[in-house]
Amino acid sequence: MNYVAVFYYEQGGRIHVRFPSLIEAGFPASTGGNTKREALAAAKDILVIVKGISEEDNKPLPSELKIEEVTVNREFYDLAEPLRIEIEYVTL
Repeated sequence: MNYVAVFYYEQGGRIHVRFPSLIEAGFPASTGGNTKREALAAAKDILVIVKGISEEDNKPLPSELKIEEVTVNREFYDLAEPLRIEIEYVTL
């Protein structure tokens, strides 16, 4: 599995990670961490969980997006204005 993730860096150091294509398909694909290493590990855990849900519920995973196809949503009720946003592939 190889999905595009959006990393939102908050002023306090917290990093939120979201997988736009998975969220749009109805999967719980949002996580975070206090460091890039933690956020990346949590993102990989989300991919494992989503893969399991897909197999268990016989629900197909969406097509993988290319980075240039991602639209960054900056309006989340649980996220302060990000200092920085990074978009990258996370591979399981």
